[in-house]
Amino acid sequence: MTTSPFAISRHIVLACLRLSLALTLILLVAAGCTRREAFPEESEEEPLDADAGPKYDGQLVAQVVFDSVDYIVPKQELMQPFIREFGNGTVVDRVMIRKVQDNKELPASYYLVGLGIRNGSFRSMALELDVASDNSLYLSSQSMKHMCEANAGCDFCYFTFADNKIVGCQCSVRAAGYNCTHKVQQSNTLLQGVRLNRNRQDF
Repeated sequence: MTTSPFAISRHIVLACLRLSLALTLILLVAAGCTRREAFPEESEEEPLDADAGPKYDGQLVAQVVFDSVDYIVPKQELMQPFIREFGNGTVVDRVMIRKVQDNKELPASYYLVGLGIRNGSFRSMALELDVASDNSLYLSSQSMKHMCEANAGCDFCYFTFADNKIVGCQCSVRAAGYNCTHKVQQSNTLLQGVRLNRNRQDF
């Protein structure tokens, strides 16, 4: 039986369609692989953030044990750094850490405090400490710095607080003309370049 020209043409067309379909599938698979390589899986490690902030530079100075402060850095070691931090001739003769909790519903705050005299007038500086989960106290260069300066006639200035944070200072004498000046800075350099001798003190 002789095959008609129409049947032969139909066979050729079908073969071409099959070939075309096979090529199309191959191209789609190749495109899918290329796209997969161009977009990594979400589980792959993300690149480091170039805009990440500076590394934390807090230094351990003390630890809270029950209700007392265990000084890890001897207080006398901090007197000279406080004198340098004042930078105006203030002579610091006392350093301490003070707990502040006027509001019992909020976590307590701790401040590293230096007290001194400049030209016969009282000066004080308080640096807010960071409290770790184990109650260790750290001083960072990003810790806020509060300063109180007694004006003429005032012998002593107290820091004032709201919600366990320093908000100002006032003279021990509550009378007109007896004032203190409160200054605030967002950072400090107290321990920059200071090599600390950590010998525990319990007083």
